[in-house]
Amino acid sequence: MKLKIIRTDNTNPYENLALEEHLTLNAKEDEVLLYLWQNEHTVVIGRNQNPWRECDVEAINRDGIYLARRMSGGGAVYHDMGNLNFTFIARDGLFDIERQTDVILLACRLLGINAVKTGRNDLTVDEKKFSGHAYFSTGGCNYHHGTIMMNVVPDDLSKYLNVPDEKLKSKGVESVRSRVTNLCEYIKDEKLAEKSLPVQIEAMKNSLVMAAEKIYDTEALSAVAPKTPEELINKYSSEEWRLGTRIPFEKDIIHRFEWGEVEIQLSMMGKYIKNVKIYSDALETEVFSVVEGLLRGCKYDRAEVGSLKPPVGTSATANEILRLVVTSI
Repeated sequence: MKLKIIRTDNTNPYENLALEEHLTLNAKEDEVLLYLWQNEHTVVIGRNQNPWRECDVEAINRDGIYLARRMSGGGAVYHDMGNLNFTFIARDGLFDIERQTDVILLACRLLGINAVKTGRNDLTVDEKKFSGHAYFSTGGCNYHHGTIMMNVVPDDLSKYLNVPDEKLKSKGVESVRSRVTNLCEYIKDEKLAEKSLPVQIEAMKNSLVMAAEKIYDTEALSAVAPKTPEELINKYSSEEWRLGTRIPFEKDIIHRFEWGEVEIQLSMMGKYIKNVKIYSDALETEVFSVVEGLLRGCKYDRAEVGSLKPPVGTSATANEILRLVVTSI
């Protein structure tokens, strides 16, 4: 097994996300790749999220910051140059979320920071989140990526992100600012703590490489990023991808499950569901389009919707969403 490290100075989120997908789709059988990158002032939403609900699109456009959408599920996050992004890329057999998470935790410990894993996909210190993770898989290729907040501007978190009250209540916190923290406040090395942010970011990058070498018991190799196909960059920068397709709807169903929030918009034609759009911050990504297909054209009737059966192999999430629609009729 080879451990390869790719670092980039590019801070354009569309190009960075495009490179991430390109690296993932071209992952080699015997390699684990750690990709380290940063974005300049960007709100990144999950694969199935509604940007109009999750963030202040008007403020984003007014202030000239980026709005991007990633391939993975999960919730909206804010990136600036005080944040470091990581992506582990590997094919089935070498992809190991627990092991990859251990790399992040060990990297923090190497800097004297006592970080722990909490919840479904968060890392915390003093019960405050500094790192959220999400995942993507297709055809045996996988990635696990996330944020590492070193010194993100806290006011911008609440300025651009609209975190639903139900989500905050479910976590027992009052605001998005109160539930996050920056790692620069916890660095034990006094000399490093006094250094500039770029030096601290570089120290975390080096710590991640050392931690990966320790966890994988192999020496890391530096690699040069390949050229990203232009069509992938165009995809991530397009309004169609970033903002999605909005449908006119007569019924809006919003509910928070243990696995995340779901919003179901139904467009009606008489007694039938003409169109449907499902948004979610769940870590799952594919199940929502499956349910949309089942509901589209179905009679808006308890018995009719209740009789719908997801394809074999579809996760239990599909049935939970269908039951939610039934209770709304």
